[in-house]
Amino acid sequence: MSALSFRSALRNASSILALSTIAMIGAPAAQATDGIFGGGSTLASLAERTLSANFYGFSNVVLLYAAIGSGSGQRIFISNDPAQGFLGAGWDPATPPDYLFPFLGFSTYPYPRIDYGASDSPLPANFTTGYTTTVYNWDQVNHTRTATGSVSYPTASYGQPIQLPLFEAPVAVAVNLPEVSQSTGATAVGSTNWTIKSQLPASPAPYGGRIQLSTAQICAIFSGLVTDWNSTATIPTLSSTGVAGTEGFADANTWRAGSTAGTPGTGGGTAYAVSTAVPPVSTPITIVYRADGSGTSFIFTNYLKTVCPLLDPSNTYGYQSIFATSVLPNNSFTQLINKVTAYGRSLNTVGADGSDAVAAAIGNSTTNHGYIGYLSADFVQPNNTATTSPYAANVQNDYLRFKGVYHPGQTPTGTTVPADFATPSPLGAEAAWDALAVPTTADFNDWNVYAQTFPATTYLQGTASPNLVDITGRSKLPLASADGAYPITGTAYGYFYSCYGAGRDSVAAATRVANVKNYLTWHYDVGSIGNADDVIVVNGFGPLPTTWTSAIDSFYLNSANSTAIAAYGASPANGCSSVTGTGAQ
Repeated sequence: MSALSFRSALRNASSILALSTIAMIGAPAAQATDGIFGGGSTLASLAERTLSANFYGFSNVVLLYAAIGSGSGQRIFISNDPAQGFLGAGWDPATPPDYLFPFLGFSTYPYPRIDYGASDSPLPANFTTGYTTTVYNWDQVNHTRTATGSVSYPTASYGQPIQLPLFEAPVAVAVNLPEVSQSTGATAVGSTNWTIKSQLPASPAPYGGRIQLSTAQICAIFSGLVTDWNSTATIPTLSSTGVAGTEGFADANTWRAGSTAGTPGTGGGTAYAVSTAVPPVSTPITIVYRADGSGTSFIFTNYLKTVCPLLDPSNTYGYQSIFATSVLPNNSFTQLINKVTAYGRSLNTVGADGSDAVAAAIGNSTTNHGYIGYLSADFVQPNNTATTSPYAANVQNDYLRFKGVYHPGQTPTGTTVPADFATPSPLGAEAAWDALAVPTTADFNDWNVYAQTFPATTYLQGTASPNLVDITGRSKLPLASADGAYPITGTAYGYFYSCYGAGRDSVAAATRVANVKNYLTWHYDVGSIGNADDVIVVNGFGPLPTTWTSAIDSFYLNSANSTAIAAYGASPANGCSSVTGTGAQ
């Protein structure tokens, strides 16, 4: 099935779980002789391991990926040292996915070399001009580590750094909330009555839809303004014309589009959770966050920083103090927690290392009803088929605000059909990605999608004098204007070297480069040589547009270009032309 067919199925809200058998295509036919070694982002880990299995069947070269978090993905790339690849306090990579492969003849970790790193956050702008990272001595026996200094990226030895978006990545607002009756919008769980009128039917399995959350609600939750599902708090909003206003937290608890139980867009004001216990008990909103260095945290805080201050321009509710800060976006969610605390509020939080641990902490058991967090789409249902995996929310985007859809089921201006909020799906990510421009140079900074911001004197769509809302300098992805654009979208980056040296067991640099370039050619479907696009979609992500993959091919894979990835000592020198060392080892 083509990627276009997959997208058509997704547009019709069809489940793609049955397509997971794609991962079994190309079972190993012979023992691999070498591999491509790296890791980092846990957001990308399940997809990269599935892609690896398919690429092995195509090439007999296996890509080994260690899910160690985005912070460690940057560290192993800078240091070119496999011993720097560990996950938070857990040391070994997260499982799933598997990070060892018996056909390569070794069964221990760390890997024998580093060919690439991965992260959901971009390389800092000063990466080649003074940026450093701490390195450690890692005692695998006693599971201890000791800082031994810091290193910077040596362009003279490795060539210019390359950061390539691997795919369009929607980050879901993951929730543990009960399934409710579609006829009443409610269910009783123990001593709590839950009412979620916006919930989509569980079958066929939808992307998102466990609850639909407005921008106003998400900002209220993650600022500590609202900490309970039965809250009656007043929260800030923004109208289609740019007028700041307020409403009750539960006002968005309205009937979804297509509901036959109630009129779509109506029914707001009903608390999500009401205690029937005597005495009544609260139903706290518990936020599960990434405690390790996480690019998923970067994507999520990039969204919060971009959209939340727009709702509260006068800082009446503290959004300017909490979100409009130079420390965000950040790989560390603790930076946001600190801002909430400094403002005098608190969040109910649980920290976890790695996406797999966050998914497990949120879960879907009745014990953890009310938990919320953020996860890449491959760790939530329906992409994650584990029976314990959490669900995801639909999220209001700026297109819907512009069209006057503040609550699920309202009808966009100029149409007659009620609308639901945007889904954390490949199509939703694709619509957001349309706001971006294709890079025009090989400079790694040009490939930072989060640095693509609105130019001077740009105003939020629909706003007019005297209520113009200036969005100059704000990140484009969270405010993408397209219908269906999912606003919490980013990417996972693969970091590659311009110049590679010899590899493990005296593997020639030329062979090593051939393996890396063949993988990238396959991954980006350059020349339609494989099924990578289909695998990416099955995992809940969107393949890059062909305009982007063509640029990647031109700058980095085509040997006629002076910036192409190269082997040290080979001709043409390309990416090794200014290298005085021996390439990345």
